[in-house]
Amino acid sequence: MNIQPTFPSVGDRLFIQADVRDSAVAGLTTDPAERFYRLPLGYKRAGDVLTDKAAQDHIDRMNIIYSALHCYRHAIELFLKQSIDVCGESSHGHVLDDLWKQYYALVMKGMSVEPDGLAATGALIAEMAAADQRSDGFRYPTDTAGRTFSFAGPIDLANLKIVMQRLETFFECGYLDLCQRYGAT
Repeated sequence: MNIQPTFPSVGDRLFIQADVRDSAVAGLTTDPAERFYRLPLGYKRAGDVLTDKAAQDHIDRMNIIYSALHCYRHAIELFLKQSIDVCGESSHGHVLDDLWKQYYALVMKGMSVEPDGLAATGALIAEMAAADQRSDGFRYPTDTAGRTFSFAGPIDLANLKIVMQRLETFFECGYLDLCQRYGAT
């Protein structure tokens, strides 16, 4: 059997308007607040889907695990930035340790005792930061200086997904608390 590859054709476009009644249509919003709500959830969900696929497909597992880990790492970054921004602060960069320090300070402002889950979440952020501090370790084979990344598996995929769900729950509850405390809507 001779299978011919299909390459892009002149006139192909990635983004075309579609009938909203079509089941294969995805709407995008331009509202920054809604985007900031949806982006971390979307990256976390994409990580879940890829992790499930990696767990089921041992042949493709090594190809998609990096994308799953990047999605999870990016979700954590966006959860932190979302909460920092709702407090009226500016969140820049991709360094998880810096974002965590800023987040932690905002959560602890006016508090005498750490809220439940804060220390455990901090430990998980530190673990992710050690694996991929600047959001390039799961996206590229080397850093900008050509050095290889030292993070390696094996990774228990079921545990990864469970703990990421716990992080999502923590950040969702924390976000609502920060909205209330800092007067955001």
